[in-house]
Amino acid sequence: MSGVNTSLHQTTRVLGLYRKLLRIGKAMPTEARSALVLSRVKGDFRANMKEQDPEEIEDMIQLAELQVDNLEIQRDHLTELAKNPNLIIPVDIYKNAKPRISKFMKGPPLSWERKAAQEAKGRAKLQVQQSQVDEKVDEEVLGEGAMDEMP
Repeated sequence: MSGVNTSLHQTTRVLGLYRKLLRIGKAMPTEARSALVLSRVKGDFRANMKEQDPEEIEDMIQLAELQVDNLEIQRDHLTELAKNPNLIIPVDIYKNAKPRISKFMKGPPLSWERKAAQEAKGRAKLQVQQSQVDEKVDEEVLGEGAMDEMP
């Protein structure tokens, strides 16, 4: 009978944590952060809803309680930052605006540093190709000129 009480107690705690995490997610200062938190919370709870091992469930409950604390701190901090009118948020002017299909398929978006490095590599490759073309043209010109001068 104690197994049923433990299970009922854990279920009550899990549902309370789920509701609390959803409330914190909805209270995030930006829509993007709110959507991120809500999707992560829902996804994590759905992924683990079939778990039967009481010890594993207890570990997940402790992790969720830690996440509640972390998200409350994040929410408060981001809310304070949002109130500051002098806050300047840097914008990546090279950010790719196309929606990505999958972050696992394409990898992370290029930062301006990586994009600049790729552009520099491309320019160096073009310079090498151009110098090769110039060398061929010089050989052809010198070859024709040398033949014209022969008696």
